[in-house]
Amino acid sequence: MELALVALLLSVFVQSVAKFVVWTVVPYETRIGRVASYYAGGPRRIAIADGVLLALSVVLVVLLFATDMRYLSFVTGLAVGMTLIQVFFHRFNRPLPRERSPESPASPIELMSYAIQAQPGLAWREAALITALSVWAVYMLVTRGLFG
Repeated sequence: MELALVALLLSVFVQSVAKFVVWTVVPYETRIGRVASYYAGGPRRIAIADGVLLALSVVLVVLLFATDMRYLSFVTGLAVGMTLIQVFFHRFNRPLPRERSPESPASPIELMSYAIQAQPGLAWREAALITALSVWAVYMLVTRGLFG
């Protein structure tokens, strides 16, 4: 059980670090093109991806409960994660210029996605903290989880 949890968590945090690298390396035009293609498929594509992520979250929690879970660590991580994502989204409080806005009508989440891609630097503190914690998580999962 623990090895399965480590493997799944490792994939989550490697993806998190990769997302930060994409933000810093891939040009805006390429990133926004990818975002536009996701939304062009309609809300069903996003709903399916969200369903898979929610199911993965449930699997992670079940595996965690099946191992030697420390409730204070879990609850602290939950609180920090919820706070980080809230503060991250709140950083994007500036109107988007027309040339960087999605075509109307746009859903609120589509508008938010465009805002994040247009100015990811607005949330640099939150992104840096998430990335630093993700790098630490990968290190710990590899050194203590896989080879510990």
